[in-house]
Amino acid sequence: MGELESLLLILALIYLSECLVWVRRGALAFASWRGNRFSLRPPGTWMGNQRGGLLLSNPLPPLGTVFIVPDLPLSLAPAAVFAYSSVCLDPAGRPWQTARHLSFDDVRNVAVDGRKLLVNGEVILKAASTFSARWLAESLRRLRKSPEPERAAAIKKMLNESLDAEKLSARWRVFQTRARPIRILSNGLFVYLFLVVAPLIWRFGFGQFGLWLLVGMLAQTISIAVLFRRAHQSLYPDAGEERLKAFLTLLLAPPAAIRAPDLLARHLLANFHPLAVAQVLCSSGRFKSFARQAFLDLRYPLLPVCPTNEPEPMATEQWFRTARQVAAEQFVQRAGLKPDELTAMPGPTEPANQSCCPRCGAQFVTRTGTCSDCGGRPLEPFNLAAATAAT
Repeated sequence: MGELESLLLILALIYLSECLVWVRRGALAFASWRGNRFSLRPPGTWMGNQRGGLLLSNPLPPLGTVFIVPDLPLSLAPAAVFAYSSVCLDPAGRPWQTARHLSFDDVRNVAVDGRKLLVNGEVILKAASTFSARWLAESLRRLRKSPEPERAAAIKKMLNESLDAEKLSARWRVFQTRARPIRILSNGLFVYLFLVVAPLIWRFGFGQFGLWLLVGMLAQTISIAVLFRRAHQSLYPDAGEERLKAFLTLLLAPPAAIRAPDLLARHLLANFHPLAVAQVLCSSGRFKSFARQAFLDLRYPLLPVCPTNEPEPMATEQWFRTARQVAAEQFVQRAGLKPDELTAMPGPTEPANQSCCPRCGAQFVTRTGTCSDCGGRPLEPFNLAAATAAT
C-alpha cells in the first residue's frame, strides 16, 4: 500500500472513530439511523467495560441522531442527599457509585470539576457529562437553600419537570430547526469528502486538483463550525468551554465536522427522564415496552436495593424511589397507560414452569427460589388454576 492509499485509509478510520459514541453505565442512548423513529440502547457490551460501552451511530447519510440520556445518579429526600441510585435499566448492572450520604444541613458548598460533582470539596459522584454535572450542582444548590419542610415539594417538582413531555417536545423542535442547515452541510461534506475528493486524489493525486479540493473542503468545514457555534450557543448557553473546544475541533478536522449534528444533539435531553424521552421519540410500542421495564425496576429493584444497612441512607433511598414511582405513574397515566397492567405477571410459557422473577420475567420449573440475575430476588409462583382457566 502506497502513501496515498495509506492516507485515505487513515482518513476513513478517523471518520469511523468519530461515529463511535461512548455511553456510560447509568445512561441510555436513543439512536435513529434515519432521524425519524428512535430505538433505545443501553451501553453495549461490544468494546465496553464496567464504565460503559461503545455505540456505532449511522456513518452514512442521512447520518442519524444519537441522544445520551442519563438517569439521576443520586437519591434525594427532604433531609439528605445520597450519592446512590437503585435504578438499573442496564442489563450489565448498576455503575459504581460512591454511596456518600450527607444531611443537607452539612452541605456547605456544591461545585463542579468537569464531570465530577463536589460537595464540601469532596467528590460524591461522576456525572454522565459536564452538562449533567452542572445541572445536578444547580439542583442541589436550590434544594440546600430551601427550608426542609419545602424540600419534599421541590424534589417532586424536579421529578415532574424531568417528565414534562411538552417541554421536551419543544426543545426537540428547536433542535431540529437549529440543526437542519448543519445537517444539510454535513451530509454534503460527506459526499464531497468521500465521493469527490477521495476518488479524484486516488486517480490523479494531489498535484492537479489538490489546492481547489482543499479550498472547497475548508469552505464547508468553516461554514459548519460557524453554524454549530451559533446553534450550540442557543441550546447550551452555559457551556462556553465545551463550545470552544468543539468549535476548534470542527474547524481543524473535516471528519469531525461531518458528525457536527451528532455532537450538537448528544446532551440535548440530558435533564429529562428516559420515560419522557421514550414517549416523544419512540414508537408507541417501544414506549410501552420501556415503560414496563422502568416500572418493574422501580417496583422490584435489583438487589441489593441499598449498599448499606444504615437506617438513614436506606430511608433516603426508599423515600426517593417512592417519589419517583409516584411521578412515573402519573406520567404514564397521562400517556393513556395503566401501571398495574404494564407490570402484570405473564402466564407460564411452558406447562412445566411454576414461577417467575417479578423483575426480569425469567420463568422457572420450581415454585420457590431466587433469581440470580436480579441479585437473588425471590420468585413469585404462578396462579396455575387461574392460568388454566384462562386457557
